[in-house]
Amino acid sequence: MKKSDKSAPPFSGAGEDEGALASAPRRGRGKKEPAVDLVPLGGLGEIGLNCMALVYGESILIIDAGLMFPGASQPGVDLVIPDFSFLRENYEDVLGLVLTHGHEDHIGALSFLLRDCPGLTVFGTRLTLALARNRLQEQRQTNLKERVVAPGDKAELGPFKLEFIRVNHSIPDALAVAVETPAGVILHTGDFKMDLAAPAEERLDLHKFAEYGNKGVLALLSDSTNADVPGFSLSEKAVERELKDVFVKAEGRIFLSCFASSLARIRGVAEAAAFSGRVLAFDGRSVVGNVQLAGELGRLKLPEGLQVDLSRIDDYPPDRVCVVLTGSQGEPLASLARLANGVHQKLQIRPGDLVVFSARAIPGNEAAISVLVNLFLERGAEVLDPWCGRPVHASGHGCREELKLMYSLVRPRYLVPVHGEHRHLKSHAKLAVELGHPPERALILKNGRRLTLKPLSGAQTGEGENVGRLFVDGSRLGSSLDPVIRKRRKMSGAGLVIVTAVVERESFRLLSRPRAVIEGVRYERESDFAGPLAEKVEELIFALLEEHPRLAEREDAEKFLAERIRVEVRRIFSYLIDRKPVVVSQIIPVDL
Repeated sequence: MKKSDKSAPPFSGAGEDEGALASAPRRGRGKKEPAVDLVPLGGLGEIGLNCMALVYGESILIIDAGLMFPGASQPGVDLVIPDFSFLRENYEDVLGLVLTHGHEDHIGALSFLLRDCPGLTVFGTRLTLALARNRLQEQRQTNLKERVVAPGDKAELGPFKLEFIRVNHSIPDALAVAVETPAGVILHTGDFKMDLAAPAEERLDLHKFAEYGNKGVLALLSDSTNADVPGFSLSEKAVERELKDVFVKAEGRIFLSCFASSLARIRGVAEAAAFSGRVLAFDGRSVVGNVQLAGELGRLKLPEGLQVDLSRIDDYPPDRVCVVLTGSQGEPLASLARLANGVHQKLQIRPGDLVVFSARAIPGNEAAISVLVNLFLERGAEVLDPWCGRPVHASGHGCREELKLMYSLVRPRYLVPVHGEHRHLKSHAKLAVELGHPPERALILKNGRRLTLKPLSGAQTGEGENVGRLFVDGSRLGSSLDPVIRKRRKMSGAGLVIVTAVVERESFRLLSRPRAVIEGVRYERESDFAGPLAEKVEELIFALLEEHPRLAEREDAEKFLAERIRVEVRRIFSYLIDRKPVVVSQIIPVDL
């Protein structure tokens, strides 16, 4: 495995922006002290892209391989995934991958990881691996070397001894994983909350976490998503009670949207539908597939006769219908958006219908959700949106009191907040300090920055690995510096101008007036703008021909003339309307 001699500046602790790391006196100088490295490849300083590599000697264990959905600044991008260069470069050392649960931000990049690390053994529960297989099949990959595990199971991979621990989340079969190494135990919580009203087989195993706390944990890698939210997270049972009240009182049809993988929520919706005497239908490829899969695995049991085909809902009175759809985040092609825009092939909103957004608004999606809310209201529907103030959604992540309890049970030597934006990580670290944890041992990491942990000598940062984000654009991958993505951003912000000039090949004499096609640029009238623009381009070409009388003899004549036109047209737009659109200039030489 590659090593670096460069030392990095210390990372930030909980109580200061740049603090030194604690280190204990060295003992046992005659024997090399064991060390385990943490290399976060994604998920720190962001929501999504979760991927952590544990390195001991020449062996690597990966925890999760998630994706992120693109934002407005990534036009045309389908998905965002971690850069797996570090794993690809050390592929022979990678022993396995643990998937903590089946959400896209933890399994969505699996197909891309397997391209870099083919034949990798993947650990997960039956449901998680089934969801992963479905994801791979969508990418036309069929080979998955899987190992099904359950809470309480143990496994060994080289120097790593794994034990899987049950945690509660918004999807069944979620796991934490304790990794015992010669340097100490690394305990990764995965995503968790402490819902004591959940079914017994889904409650977080408090006793097992306490058991590890008694044994001693070198580092706790703990979910930080709600570290700045006081109190305890809302129980799914509380949401179910609220939905029952909503479903009983609603006089029309109910259209409810939630995350397709939130099977705990879908179970509560089913209970509310059965309680209120409504039939239940599903729409959207992902939610239909997940419900079917969870049913086959026994993780979602719907009462007999409750579910009907979407085509049959008109056979029932409006007050006996509930439809669960995809698209709670305002995705433009999802079922909910097509319903709001009146272009759904099977459904139409009617006055008196109720639309329920049973999901939080992911930061950045607020505007898209608001557009749908207004469209539904315009069509006469009632709406319960993410800001309605009613408990129609519960987070799958623990709030501050739950994070305190997790910390108190485990009592780690080092706390490493994971899964969250920097403000969440910082808040989590401060919370631990409030409980008496040494500030210098609450470690806020950054993606790519290697952290070395030793049981006696303390912690220190090492080399920075080649990490970042890759954009999935159709069948190709690109980075944030991809010229195609950058040009799309410019086009979306300032518009596009295409200038075409036809010239005689021998002399480069203009054979017709240049033509300008202007898209997405604000101006008064095209005749007032495109006409003068064509005249300017014509004048420019005449001037260039006079300046370069032997232009046709240049090998790069077409490229040279096109670039000069592009620069001049941008200058014209900048002067006239203070905008610099993307300009594409084409020189078409013809033979006479």
